[in-house]
Amino acid sequence: MASLLDLCPGGTLLEAPKEVERPADPNAEADLRQRILDACLPAQREFLADEGHRILSYIGGFGSGKSWALAAKLIFLGLRNPGQTIMACEPTFPMIRTVLIPALDGALEQFGIDYEFRASPQPEYRIALPTGPVTILCQSAENYQRIRGQNLAAAVWDEADTSPVDTAQKAGEMLLARMRTGEVNQLAIASTPEGFRYCYRTFVENDGPDKRLIRVKTRDNPHLPKEFIPSLERNYPSQLIAAYLEGHFVNLASCSLYPEFDRSLNYCDTMPNEMDTIYVGIDINVGNSVTQHLVRRGDEFHFFNEAIYRDTQQIANGLKELYPEHFRRGQLVLIPDAASKQRATAAAQESDLGILKKAGHKVSPQQSNPLIQDRVNAVNALIEQRKIKVGNGCKNLIRTYEQHAYDDSGRPEKGGVGMDDLS
Repeated sequence: MASLLDLCPGGTLLEAPKEVERPADPNAEADLRQRILDACLPAQREFLADEGHRILSYIGGFGSGKSWALAAKLIFLGLRNPGQTIMACEPTFPMIRTVLIPALDGALEQFGIDYEFRASPQPEYRIALPTGPVTILCQSAENYQRIRGQNLAAAVWDEADTSPVDTAQKAGEMLLARMRTGEVNQLAIASTPEGFRYCYRTFVENDGPDKRLIRVKTRDNPHLPKEFIPSLERNYPSQLIAAYLEGHFVNLASCSLYPEFDRSLNYCDTMPNEMDTIYVGIDINVGNSVTQHLVRRGDEFHFFNEAIYRDTQQIANGLKELYPEHFRRGQLVLIPDAASKQRATAAAQESDLGILKKAGHKVSPQQSNPLIQDRVNAVNALIEQRKIKVGNGCKNLIRTYEQHAYDDSGRPEKGGVGMDDLS
């Protein structure tokens, strides 16, 4: 026979206590949401309300309310994913202690949300929300391998751009792969823009319908001390002002090769017509030969496409297939660098220039390569006059114009693997 204790919600004396399930209170949920939204800046309200984009970002300068927005987003995601697990990431473990925990503790206490906190082996919260309990695991992006094996409903990630690009990329991929339970699967990122790193690559270079970037300016926050912004403006150079006050992605290297390039002012949507001569600039390398394709419009150069080939033979065949009518009419002109007359990357007995000519291409080689600085100066003059235009088909060229910088010895940076070598 069942005893009186058997009928109690807590179970028998010999069992672990069972949590009493209470029906969700829609009024309490709505009240909590509204109290949080009332405490938000306009951009923070946008960030919290967006549940439709799988990858969402709040990109802003110093003091733009990123950490608080992320703590509030955790609560909103918890309300939509009762009984599930959400992960909260910082770039490093010490930042969990110094940034994440104070921000989350402050938000939970501000809105009167009951919670339990366990410090070890990994920091973990269990918060009691009107829709049900939620577990929040705290993890560092640098230890992204520990994300493996988790079943997550959602994740938030603070200052993603301060992690090394490769680490951030792997952490982001791991988080997205583990989000597969609950009602709202979303990776919410808040970060200061640190040049052309993970956030730029994710939300600008590889933008898509499942991603959204919310850009926030420091001056949008009226609660900052009066001297905060003027002090930064007095002590920071212009590119840091653009990044750390305006929330823009800018080249934070000491000196950019092409400082006047602007993807909006130097933009074109040009496509070649049957009357155009298509010029193809070629940089031949073993396994990574880059071609940039352009047409003339008066005294302007309009780049509309680019292609990467394995070797010279593949270039010769690929360009014929890409522009068959222009090739047939002699309106396809290849311009390789001068070294192609002697160098052979595809066949030991034949030069690269010889391979292109043998395939029937019209080739206009340079007699000698210009000095690097002369070439940079010539390109910069055309960029400043807006006579170089670049279309969306040339993503690597745009990336080079925006990101290529001088190294410490005053020469254009070289290094990286494949297309990560901007030179």
